[in-house]
Amino acid sequence: MGSDNKPKTEAEPKKINIFMVLIPCLILLAIGTVLAAAIFNFDGNKDKYEEKIAAAAAEDLHWLFLGIVVFGRMVVYTNFYSMGFKSEMKGNVRANPFYYRTDGGDSIVLESEGDLGRFNRANRSVQHMVENFGSFLVGMVLAGNIFPKAVFFLVCIYSLGRVLHQSGYTGGYGGHAVGFVLANIIAGQTMDGLCLIVYLKGSGTM
Repeated sequence: MGSDNKPKTEAEPKKINIFMVLIPCLILLAIGTVLAAAIFNFDGNKDKYEEKIAAAAAEDLHWLFLGIVVFGRMVVYTNFYSMGFKSEMKGNVRANPFYYRTDGGDSIVLESEGDLGRFNRANRSVQHMVENFGSFLVGMVLAGNIFPKAVFFLVCIYSLGRVLHQSGYTGGYGGHAVGFVLANIIAGQTMDGLCLIVYLKGSGTM
């Protein structure tokens, strides 16, 4: 038997450095916490916030706020984890999150050109929102009880960001950057930061 008849072996699976995934999770939370601390200390309602946090802490609810922060880190982590594989892949891997293969071995990818491509990217933006907004939705309810006006403005920023993300992404990769920053970093991470501050204040750490 010739060497051509030897069974094919799969390539060595790529190993993801967990610490390199955790670092952006913590950096983003740090950014959000700094913005949340500015809201807490400088918007003129600090005494009211402290009263509400003390009332929540008396019922041990500050642990629930910490749970939102942990959930938010999980959402960021699971989104960043897959990025470790993207360097080895071909095609528009950001707009095309799934790959299919025919029996003949050819890859099937999403259409990226023309109106079909714009349609696919618009829907990818919706999928991206669903992948990321879990902790933000819960934070709207819980953090909204402590920081109602601040949370209202965060919801406005998040909503504007998602609209800009979709319209920008529809036009092509890169056009969504402003929307991403507004929704996922400024609004989303600040919401988690507010929840972290409630926990820190409620537990006496801050």
